[in-house]
Amino acid sequence: MQERVSGMTAVGKGMYCFQALIAVTFVVLALLHVPHPSPLLWLPYAAGAVLAGFTLIPLKVMLARLLAVAATALMFFLFAGFFMDVPKLESTWYQSQEGWAAVSRLLAAFLLIPVLSDYSCRCKAECREAKAASRLRPGKDSAFFTAPDQSRARSS
Repeated sequence: MQERVSGMTAVGKGMYCFQALIAVTFVVLALLHVPHPSPLLWLPYAAGAVLAGFTLIPLKVMLARLLAVAATALMFFLFAGFFMDVPKLESTWYQSQEGWAAVSRLLAAFLLIPVLSDYSCRCKAECREAKAASRLRPGKDSAFFTAPDQSRARSS
């Protein structure tokens, strides 16, 4: 892991530290939910910690795609859990454990946005590499999912 940090720009190191902070936050949320009366309420937070942890290491593009799908599914699961809990909350929600469980779900869902963004950037990098390779080999098949760098002017 040290090689990845040492060769980065200041922005890259900042994002690396931010993703690490997200992973640690998910671990804390998972540990806080272990004693909850619902038996496996900690599991989505542990999955979020694993997904955030995978952003800290180099991955193959196919694995990044798979993890992006998993992060999206987990994010929607957490948002759905939050919106299912909200109608059941009373005016004193902040005094009950269930109210804070709903807040934790909302926080975790929003924390998955930068994780998903990291995975999507990794998938876009493959597209850029394929496009650059097709420029070097004219006449060969170009990448399927590419877009032009500049838009053409439309003629009316």
